[in-house]
Amino acid sequence: MSVGVASILTECKRANVRRFILQSGIGLSDGRELSCPNRFAVRVSRRIFTAAIMDKAVAERMTQKIDLEWVIVRPVVLLDKSAKGRYTAGPSARVAPLVPLSFDDCADCLLRAATDEPNWIGKIVNVGS
Repeated sequence: MSVGVASILTECKRANVRRFILQSGIGLSDGRELSCPNRFAVRVSRRIFTAAIMDKAVAERMTQKIDLEWVIVRPVVLLDKSAKGRYTAGPSARVAPLVPLSFDDCADCLLRAATDEPNWIGKIVNVGS
């Protein structure tokens, strides 16, 4: 992910793109906004997916340093299921990391980050149930 994001950010600068939206993962949360059981779930998943988490962390740091408007979206577990059309999203939103979110609902959140949520610029947004 970090290699791809580095290339994308370079091309964004070259093309004068104004805003970059990065889909990361809830596993990078420090857990402050989560309940105690959900903090534990995030810590366990970080131990299982250590390499992926470390790579996403590099991509997030690159995104935060770029001279563009940026939003990092951290979804919970994603699943190919029907969209609910409702979910919780926002900076420090309390979500349940192990309750799956549909790909479609995650995509809706990414579109919101790109077009409809000026208060999310320069922030990390959790999305889930």
